[in-house]
Amino acid sequence: MLKFTRIAAIALIALAVLLALIALVVGRRATSAPPASTPTSVAAEAPQAVMVVEASGRLAAGVPIEPGQVRMASRPQAPSGAFLDVSSVIGLVPTQDVPEGTLLQQGLLAQGFSLQLRPGERALAVPVDELAAAGNRILPGDFVDVFLNLRGAQGLGEKEQSAQTRLLLSRLRVLSYGMQDLHPTQPQGEQEATASADSDPRAADIRGSGSNSGSGSNRPEQPARSAVLAVPVADANRLLLGAQQGKLFLALRNPADTGIADPSLFPLPRPVLAPARGLDAERTAALTDPENDAYAGIDGDALAGRSSVRPPQAAAPVRRAAAPRAAGIEIIRGGGTP
Repeated sequence: MLKFTRIAAIALIALAVLLALIALVVGRRATSAPPASTPTSVAAEAPQAVMVVEASGRLAAGVPIEPGQVRMASRPQAPSGAFLDVSSVIGLVPTQDVPEGTLLQQGLLAQGFSLQLRPGERALAVPVDELAAAGNRILPGDFVDVFLNLRGAQGLGEKEQSAQTRLLLSRLRVLSYGMQDLHPTQPQGEQEATASADSDPRAADIRGSGSNSGSGSNRPEQPARSAVLAVPVADANRLLLGAQQGKLFLALRNPADTGIADPSLFPLPRPVLAPARGLDAERTAALTDPENDAYAGIDGDALAGRSSVRPPQAAAPVRRAAAPRAAGIEIIRGGGTP
C-alpha cells in the first residue's frame, strides 16, 4: 500500500511539471503573437473613396455640357482620364452619346485641334514655301494677312486680263505651321489626367512628332509645306479658290495690330447660286448668314473682280385681290348675227 502511494505521488508530480512546461510554452507564444486587429484598424487600411464627375442625365454628342448635366459621384478609385472637378468639364463637347450615370473620361470628350477653333471658324490648310511664308518665320499662334496674286488670263479669245495682286483675308490665326502645332489647352482641374492624355494616340497625332513650344531655336529641319489657318466660314471659299487660281502669300503681322479690311466698302461679288424667288423678309435676311453666304459660293471671275456686283434680288410678285362682283345674275350676250 505504501509503495502504491509513492508511485501515485511521483506521477502527480510529473504531471504537474508537464503542465507547467505547457503553460510556459503557451505563454511565450501569446506574447510573441501580434495583437488582434480591431475594426478601427481594418477600416483605416481600406482604400478611401474618390469623388469623380459623372453624367447626371443623357449627354448628346456634339452639344456642350451644361452645369446641371453632371454631378460628383463616389468611386473606389479614380480611373485613368477621369475628371475630379465639375467645373473642368463645363463647356466641353462629348464625341458620342453618353448615358446617365456614365463616368466622364477624356476619351469621351472632344480634344485636340478642334478646341483651338472659335465658333464660326474652320481650319483650312494652304500651301507655303519660304518665299510665300515670310521666310519661314511664321509660328503657330501668329496672325497673318493673306495676299493673293493672280496671273493674267491668256489665250481665251477675249481681251487679255492683266495680272493682279490684292489683300484677300486679314488677321487669320495660324494653328499649325509645318510640323509645329498649337498645344491643346487643358481646362482647369484637368491636370490630374495629363498622363492619360499623353498616352492617347489621337492626341499624339494632333500634336505631331515635331511639335514644340514655338521657340525660334527649335525649328524643324524639314521645310514647311503647309500652314493651317483658322478661317471664318464665310471666307473659306475665297481662300480655297485663291489657292487654286493664284498664289497665296502669308504676311506676318504684329498680334497687337487689330486693323482689318472692311468688305462693306466694296461691291459684293456675284455668288454661284442665286437666291430663291419669293422669299419673305426673314428668309431674305438669312441669306447674309456666314453659312448661307459660303453655301452660295464664289467663282473665279467674282474673285478677280470681273463680275463684282450682285444682281438685285427679284421682288416677289404681288398678287392683287380681284374686285368683288355685284350680287345678281350676269347675262353674257353673243355678238354674232342671227
